[in-house]
Amino acid sequence: FGALAGYLFGKNSEQSSMAMTSPVFTSNAGGKDREMSFVMPSDYWAEDGVTSAPQPLDGSGVKLQRNGGGTRAVVMFGGFASKSDVAKRKEQLLEGLKVDRDYEVKEGSTVALAQYNDPFTPGWKRRNEIAIDVVPASSSG
Repeated sequence: FGALAGYLFGKNSEQSSMAMTSPVFTSNAGGKDREMSFVMPSDYWAEDGVTSAPQPLDGSGVKLQRNGGGTRAVVMFGGFASKSDVAKRKEQLLEGLKVDRDYEVKEGSTVALAQYNDPFTPGWKRRNEIAIDVVPASSSG
């Protein structure tokens, strides 16, 4: 989180601060190290896919990447997102998709945790989601 926060608060090519957005996404893509990301404020979006956002500093570990969008299946839950809560909700989401007739998990997709609150928000006011990219189910049944 520190690298992303640093980028947002001025450790970037323009030394400019940006608004913090939510949610913050975390995932373990393909068993690699945990990845963390956030959605850039709309001021930095461009129709052609090129961003006008300040560039990350070399060696910061931060990279800018455009997500092409799509559809996600989501399970929402409150409280602090403990490892056991995340595992339980992930299983709940994947089990639900196994029986869903309309959508299936997009090939190569990984489960992401979306957290919408700052670390100081009390558990009873927190919002979290487990999300995964989905596509319309094939009509082979």
